[in-house]
Amino acid sequence: MDAVAQLTAALAGRYAVDHEIGRGGMATVYLARDVRHNRKVALKVLDPELGAVLGVERFLSEIQVTANLQHPNLLPLFDSGEADGLLFYVMPFIEGESLRAVLQREKQLPIDEAIHIAVSIASALDYAHRRGVIHRDLKPENILMHDGQPLVADFGIALAVSNAGGHRITQTGLSLGTPHYMSPEQATGDRDIDGRTDIYSLGAVTYEMLTGEPPHDGKTSQAIIAKVITDRPRSIRLSRDTVPVYVEAAVERALAKLPADRFHSAHEFADAVSGRIAMHSAAGAMPDNAPSGARRRASRVRSAIPWSIALLALLAGAFGWRAALSGRSDSAVVRYEIPFPANSGVNTNAGAGVAISRDGRLVAYIPRLSDGTRRIFIRSADEIQAREVPGSAGAGFPFFSPDGSTIAFFANRQLLKSPVGGGRTEVVAELPGIRGATWSPSGWVVASSGANLTKTPVAGGTPVAFTRVDSAKGETGQFYPVALADGETVLYASSAQGGAPNSRIAIASLKDGSTTILDLLGSYPLGMIDGHVIYTTAGGTVMAAPVDLGKRRITGAPIALVDQAAVDLTSSVSYAQMAADGSLAYVSGAPRRQLVIIGRDGNPTPLGEEGSYSWPRFSPDGKRLAVSVGPLSQRDVWLFQLPSGPFTRFTNEGAINDRPEWTPDSKAVLFRSNRRGRNALWIQNVDADGQATPLFGRADSQIDEGVLSPDGAYLVVQRDSNGNGEVWFRSMRGDTTLRRIQSGQGAYGARFSPDGKWIVYTLTESGGIEQVFVRSFPSLTSQFQVSLAGGGTPVWSADGKRIYYTNSGQLIAATIGSTQPFTIASRDVVLPRGYTFSAVHADYDVAKDGHTILALQSASQDAKLVVVRNFATELRARLRGTPR
Repeated sequence: MDAVAQLTAALAGRYAVDHEIGRGGMATVYLARDVRHNRKVALKVLDPELGAVLGVERFLSEIQVTANLQHPNLLPLFDSGEADGLLFYVMPFIEGESLRAVLQREKQLPIDEAIHIAVSIASALDYAHRRGVIHRDLKPENILMHDGQPLVADFGIALAVSNAGGHRITQTGLSLGTPHYMSPEQATGDRDIDGRTDIYSLGAVTYEMLTGEPPHDGKTSQAIIAKVITDRPRSIRLSRDTVPVYVEAAVERALAKLPADRFHSAHEFADAVSGRIAMHSAAGAMPDNAPSGARRRASRVRSAIPWSIALLALLAGAFGWRAALSGRSDSAVVRYEIPFPANSGVNTNAGAGVAISRDGRLVAYIPRLSDGTRRIFIRSADEIQAREVPGSAGAGFPFFSPDGSTIAFFANRQLLKSPVGGGRTEVVAELPGIRGATWSPSGWVVASSGANLTKTPVAGGTPVAFTRVDSAKGETGQFYPVALADGETVLYASSAQGGAPNSRIAIASLKDGSTTILDLLGSYPLGMIDGHVIYTTAGGTVMAAPVDLGKRRITGAPIALVDQAAVDLTSSVSYAQMAADGSLAYVSGAPRRQLVIIGRDGNPTPLGEEGSYSWPRFSPDGKRLAVSVGPLSQRDVWLFQLPSGPFTRFTNEGAINDRPEWTPDSKAVLFRSNRRGRNALWIQNVDADGQATPLFGRADSQIDEGVLSPDGAYLVVQRDSNGNGEVWFRSMRGDTTLRRIQSGQGAYGARFSPDGKWIVYTLTESGGIEQVFVRSFPSLTSQFQVSLAGGGTPVWSADGKRIYYTNSGQLIAATIGSTQPFTIASRDVVLPRGYTFSAVHADYDVAKDGHTILALQSASQDAKLVVVRNFATELRARLRGTPR
């Protein structure tokens, strides 16, 4: 039996193998068809000898890291596994050619094209490096060209092989890396390498794109490696004098022998090779075609040590402020950063806590403060220090008036506004339950309140709903509106079944309330530039798509602009906003959280490493915890063995697997998954090797959460069919008819009491105020209110004597006085502000001992508040096909 037939037999029902399409040092590549999804894929089978050294479980465990990488310039990992003793992994099949094929045909690329490719790859590297993943084998063969955009393949595979094989990898005779593009530290066998080895490889690829040959060559691998370690490459400009000096200087630094002499990040390399920061070559000259700002800066530092990136950012910001104050009309793109307070970052409990004024001069943001409070700070172009907005305690979702004189925000279930120059904060309207707002030039504040859009006169008044959710087209909610300059049109995010990854950008009319849902996947609109809608995806990529507003239709393919805008871990909120003049403010990086255990003394003890965690749960036997890990676009359930690990991935199919809940016997976990296109509940055993199986789903609605009763006889679920959650239950045996628990809509977070006689849940009352209620079960005859001034995401104590719930960033414990009638004896704060709590599902848990609490804290972040003045200029350059 040949290899193709052997694979086809081993993978029957999953993949149909067609033929071999390539062979490399580690794997053989086959064209195959994914049977389930009826799509072409590249099936890559590791060399059998290598697979034997690695071991199945170790390799598949290591490759899981790669499965979580999502970036426009990274080829994603679809699947991995073992078949008839062979290790394999699966990636999309790209209709195009590799960069190697392009170079073999063209030899040298146009300079602009080479820089564009280098910058795009650097963006992908920077994204992966910030998540702790390095490529280790970057080369033209692993770069695929698709519609003019480079896609990096096999990202993290060499790293997975290295981690899985350890010192045994040398027994296979395999070198992890290709000699022409191997960094000196790789060439000398140093196992302690980091992302700077990829920067070296990218420098080598860029060198070859510009000169037509790699930086070092030889007749044998040993000869090439010797040159990599000892020789300096020939000057690029000696081979091609049209290459700008700053490009040559950037490549030279990327190819430095010592990692410490290279760029600290791939993002720095991208800035340098595209001329956004000053660089000088060995010759010490800047050419006439270098950017004017770079020439001026280079002349001042030619004889000095290269500046640090922080100082460059500061000077760039100062340059931008001076230009704004002097009234300059040039459209040069200027980037600068606004620092958060020490050991802080964006406040993840403040909605979209970033705003920028129409002219780009003012930036408002809500930092994570040490006292746990939320307050707005404004940084002006002509001020060095940010200043606090009076009366903004508890604020969220800030936004400026069209003229920039006023900032509006939400606090204490009210819409408020405050003069930027100082003055009295005024109440505009009572507006609870907000998911974004905007100030239209026509004099309306448009907000997402409940499931649809409302408008309120800016002078004050009663909010009026002016749109309706289009359930016939699968719309479940209308969120995050952005008013356009015409005063008549509003962009918004149209929520859909399956959550944020399936949301689309939509258009609404302020005149007649009509809406149009575009065929454009996006979870957060930012505005429009030159006929292009600018928006972010659930994965944090800022995109642009051409749209005909008059005909309300897309007229071309979207393009990626920024890959690192931070997105909230439990909602589709993007920490970004765009000004009408085309300036952009966004928080870069991904918010991270720290799992902590809080004992009787109230002091948090970190549990494991920082990560993108949400919704942790203790197992009933106290031996494990389950937690969701990952951003909205790619999330899985992981298990942590208490008290010290290990931490292992539990789910591995579908894009979204989250909101884990344990079965009463601690032997299985049920969770929400979209693996069949619609949110449903699945269940999977913890200790067995079996696959997850469906537990409960509906064809007419999405099921967002579920919990089993203590005896396993009943299942309570949240069913969402029209944007408002409804709590239902069913028996697991006999009559399994689904029955609704509460009388109104907007309910979620239902949980059984330890004795199974009560159900607690959150219910949205009229006016949008959320309160915690309990109801007798299964009779449903009695309902009692637990919280007083609002509350959500309740959790029972193991002894049934307390109900915990969140309110205004605090954790409250309501002690039950009696159940006949049901009374609350006291309500006490057990966790002060400073922890992160989801608004839709419990982001904490209480141990069986009744006093140990599992919670999440915002971790120290590498996130930065980035301001891009004249971002429109950058977009126009991209549309012309020139590098940024």
